[in-house]
Amino acid sequence: MKRRFALGIRAKLLAASSVFLLIPWLGYAYMSELERFLREAQQQKLAGTAQAVATALHERPSLFERPGADLATASEARGDDDLDPTAPPLLPAPPRYAARPGSNAEIEQILAGLARSTARIWVVDRNLRVLAVAGGLRRAPGEPERDPSALGSIWSFVESRLLAPVYHLVLTQPREDFAEELPAEAVGRFREVQRALTGIPSNGRRSTPDERAVIVSAAHPIWVALEVRGAVVVEETTNAVLAERNRAFERLFSLVLAVLLVGSLALFVFASRLSGRIRRLRDGAEAAIDAHGRVTGKLQPSTAADEVGDLSRSFAAALDRLGEYAAYHKAMGSRLSHELRTPIAVVRTSLENLAEAPLASESRVYIERAREGIDRLGHILASMSEATRLEHLLREAERERFDLARVVSGCVAGYRGVYPARRFDLRLPEGAPTVLGAPELVAQMLDKLVANAVDFGRAEAPIVIRLARTETETTLTVANEGPPLPDEMRGRLFESMVSVRPARAGGAPHLGLGLYIVRLIAEFHGGRASASNREDVEGVVVKVSFPPEPFYAD
Repeated sequence: MKRRFALGIRAKLLAASSVFLLIPWLGYAYMSELERFLREAQQQKLAGTAQAVATALHERPSLFERPGADLATASEARGDDDLDPTAPPLLPAPPRYAARPGSNAEIEQILAGLARSTARIWVVDRNLRVLAVAGGLRRAPGEPERDPSALGSIWSFVESRLLAPVYHLVLTQPREDFAEELPAEAVGRFREVQRALTGIPSNGRRSTPDERAVIVSAAHPIWVALEVRGAVVVEETTNAVLAERNRAFERLFSLVLAVLLVGSLALFVFASRLSGRIRRLRDGAEAAIDAHGRVTGKLQPSTAADEVGDLSRSFAAALDRLGEYAAYHKAMGSRLSHELRTPIAVVRTSLENLAEAPLASESRVYIERAREGIDRLGHILASMSEATRLEHLLREAERERFDLARVVSGCVAGYRGVYPARRFDLRLPEGAPTVLGAPELVAQMLDKLVANAVDFGRAEAPIVIRLARTETETTLTVANEGPPLPDEMRGRLFESMVSVRPARAGGAPHLGLGLYIVRLIAEFHGGRASASNREDVEGVVVKVSFPPEPFYAD
């Protein structure tokens, strides 16, 4: 039968714990939502900054009356035809953080107090002239936080060597080597600037010229006497949002990974302990019952209060009940044999007295039948008593070292006298194989084997009795020529009350105890008994294997 592939408890628990791998994916989805929230917060922050700067510049017409560069004239001279048709052409912006031609020093001073390190602020008038610029978009590199503990150092090593490459593959990493220079005339192309100059605060989003970063911006109008005189544009990259999202995801993923590792280890330890307890319960149950179904020991119940403990106690109670039931059946044979001997003796005596009395010939036929029945019943009781006595004898028998070949030779010499019409072929090895056990029991076992071979063997064929010895075992075989073993009986031949003899009217009954006794004696000597069909001729060979010499060491 093909064995099915099966997973153990540890493998099943580990497989079940794999569902926790969904947590990182859920964390990634959560981080994506967090990123969207941070971007919205960033947009609101930039809009608030733009409004605050615009509020500082409201109702100050003097800031917009100073001369500035006429961007339209220069733009027309260059032929800028790719600008927004609704916006006038622009001139290039002056260098960053320097005094610019046409720039307003007062606005520059106001922006200096409001500018942030990672944001750039533009102030343009309604003619799209750049009045002032402050700030920058690049972030200064920071030192990573370090855990001074030994455990923190180990985890930092794991994160930097193992997890960081995974993070870089999965997450978009912010870059600070982008091009932040922007021509002044490009400000007028921004949709949010054009809307702010119409009086509508607006937000925008675009990539840097080298596509290495994303810039978000907010524009707010500057009012003077209910008239829009300019606009404030605040720009910032999304690198801070990306960095914050990545840090949050890395911390979450690292925490989840640590929990998964610890949880998986805990599950593995728990499953190992659980499977170990179940395995010990299995081994105890198998040790309490031998290969033939006899209860030979007790199962020590567990004191644990869980389900495995309940199962252990149930197994122990069931084995105790089975042992009691088996003992009851064993004792029943002895009791029946003892109780039936007296009634059988009475019936046999009565039949003998009737046989001596003058009776009609037809009545004597029934007396003979009754006598045969009583003889058969007596034979059955004798066989049952023999098996019962042998089981008790095996428990109390003393062992001695004896020459197995000498015992076998003596028995075969006796068989030639008991069965003069049969031939016996004895084959012995060189040397004297010794066995630690009971020689009278081995002789009784051989008697059963030879009687079986005589009953089933052909009269003209010899019965081969062979004793052999190897480094691993000593074997005693009895072979005869005759009918082969039925296939359905090969595995049950040495069980109690099993026989392959055909029923014969008037013949002596056979309870199938002969080979059962052979098996008991073989097991007493630490061996085993088996039967198979012969390969050279048609017939059966019964083999009893004894363990090697070291098994019998004193």
